[in-house]
Amino acid sequence: MTATANRLLLKIDALRLGMFVQLDLGWMNHPFPRSRFKLDDPAQIATLRQLGVLEVLVRPDLSDPVAFADSAHDAGHVAAAEPAPSGDTAAAIPTPAAATAAADSSPLRRRMLEPCSQREPLRAGDPTLAMRRAQLGRERDSLARSERLHAQASRAWLGITRDAVNNPTGAHHAALLLADGLVDELLGDDDTTIRVLSEAAGTAASQHALNVTVLSLLLGRSLGLDEATMQTLALGALLHDIGKLLLPDHLRNADASNGALLLRERREHVAQGARLGLAMGLQAAALQVISQHHEQHDGSGLPLGLAGNAIAMPARVVALVDTYDRLCNPMAGQPLRTPHEAQALLFAHMRKQLDPAVLAAFIKLLGVYPPGSVVQLNDERLALVVAVHPQRPLKPSVVVHDPRVPRDEALIVHLQQEPGLGIRRSLHPQHLPRAVVDYLSPRERVSYYFAHGLEPAVTATHGQAA
Repeated sequence: MTATANRLLLKIDALRLGMFVQLDLGWMNHPFPRSRFKLDDPAQIATLRQLGVLEVLVRPDLSDPVAFADSAHDAGHVAAAEPAPSGDTAAAIPTPAAATAAADSSPLRRRMLEPCSQREPLRAGDPTLAMRRAQLGRERDSLARSERLHAQASRAWLGITRDAVNNPTGAHHAALLLADGLVDELLGDDDTTIRVLSEAAGTAASQHALNVTVLSLLLGRSLGLDEATMQTLALGALLHDIGKLLLPDHLRNADASNGALLLRERREHVAQGARLGLAMGLQAAALQVISQHHEQHDGSGLPLGLAGNAIAMPARVVALVDTYDRLCNPMAGQPLRTPHEAQALLFAHMRKQLDPAVLAAFIKLLGVYPPGSVVQLNDERLALVVAVHPQRPLKPSVVVHDPRVPRDEALIVHLQQEPGLGIRRSLHPQHLPRAVVDYLSPRERVSYYFAHGLEPAVTATHGQAA
């Protein structure tokens, strides 16, 4: 069994009715209405077995306490019937707090985080080496899961765009499924982080749509939007640029340096998006997002020059995130900004155009150094920000440049667990030595997705749940 701050990874045999589970499966790969739910029928566990699921994430804080009492009781009988190997003892199921405390106090983990100038080479048999490999495995699993679900969402989005013109009803149904799945992915876990993915994730069009949707949902949650509004936000964000499907190539691929052409492109794709949304049968709230995502808080936007509260809240959210992502992942003719530069530009030069409450929540969500930023730590080491926890934005997770560690074995350092370690400043990749750029691999096109279970975990053995 593996424990993190508020999750347990249990083998299928350890599941009991009353446990709240989180399935590590895409929403299209299982028959349940949601990916997160409380087990209340033995048939649900049987279905998981039939799907070939071997381990399941369980939320103790959302589960019935008696479920864990039953699990511990049954595991105790197994341990008695099959004694552990010599030297091993059966451990009680650790509480999440105990697991976190054990991880934080580990001298092995402290040694793993020593600056490379102070660290001796790891030798075979060194327990630090085993711990490093175990943590690396968890990090790779977390990244692989995020990239797998992102790729699945990207394929679903591309299917929606293929069907939108000739089969609008089918495209609407597929878009609802995708939106519901993304909302469920986020709302089912309070410990969700924002993870930067590899540059190869999805196409440029699907990457932008999913970036806007993922960040909009995280921002919507931080603003306290209810679940119904979050569903509207997800659907509108996914389809905010759907009108581009009906544009001629010279408009769809307009050079952003041509201001008049860009203005025409925006007017046209908003109008065509509203038309296509009506054909798909979208509800009015989702249509508002498509129609208003280029409106601006000060009334300088288009197509209607709406201002302030006349712009629907989901549209205000999408307008900000769309602007941010276009700065990080620009159209032809626009300069490329780092995530840190993009956020600074929003605050310094675009505040009048953006809802101040939404902008403040966005900066708080991503922190000063959003995922994808290259930074210098206060111990002089260079690092790449790879994940930010919305509740701890000033202490992101980073990959640290360490020439003594192979690039594919570089560990993620979680700054929230290192009180004395922080970020001194952001750096532009072009100012770094080539060897550092090759090691950290900062993305030219930044792609985001949700991540779960990124923080280090403590492993404990307990009967069959080991």
